Amino acid sequence: MKVDRSEQDEARRERIARAAFELFARFGLEHTSAQDIAQAAFVSRTNLYRYFPSKTHMLLAHFERSVADTRNEALRRLNSGTAPQAVWKLVTERMADLGVRYGHLVGAVGSAVLSSSAHSTSPRPKTTGSPAADAAELEMPVERQTALTLVALVEPVLSAMRDQRHLHRDADTRLLAALFVDACLLALMHGGYRDQREVLRDWQDRFSLLMHGALAPGVKLPGPENGPEADDA
Repeated sequence: MKVDRSEQDEARRERIARAAFELFARFGLEHTSAQDIAQAAFVSRTNLYRYFPSKTHMLLAHFERSVADTRNEALRRLNSGTAPQAVWKLVTERMADLGVRYGHLVGAVGSAVLSSSAHSTSPRPKTTGSPAADAAELEMPVERQTALTLVALVEPVLSAMRDQRHLHRDADTRLLAALFVDACLLALMHGGYRDQREVLRDWQDRFSLLMHGALAPGVKLPGPENGPEADDA
């Protein structure tokens, strides 16, 4: 049976990214060598650089997949009728948990994503499927791809809130999503948080400022100590 080359390449890319992330999580980006990653992923160093030009690219590839998985879960819940505030809580809690558990990697992710202007200044491209597929079609650099996926994680939740009149009907959900992403990354990079709840409290204050004027009267975004529980859906 003939093995599809593109599927083989994708499987190898995933294996490299996963192996690299496991090493980064244990030892940090700076203390993990390309040889360490090649050995863990069972590839040669030549093949390693064929798939990823740098360790940061490996880190972003794994991070982008984690974000895409959360996005798929958020969309599934929205489509099944879960309240958008509950899905908002799910998204923020998962991102806060990642930020705390892998705090030593946040700087590399944040610096790479914030250096890309795609999520805040470029017009939204016409989409054909998942954010990763759209980015690949447009041959985006990995930093822009990750930024696009982060914005695509948040925007559907804000759009659902607007559809249910929790946001003003003229609210720019893409701009709000991009501001949300920037605020999250900057907070994680400079916050020095001890736990997830501390992150969420800080984020709640930042979001209240960002969303000022966009929320409909009487509507609040759920914080760490209030609002519907996403996992009850």
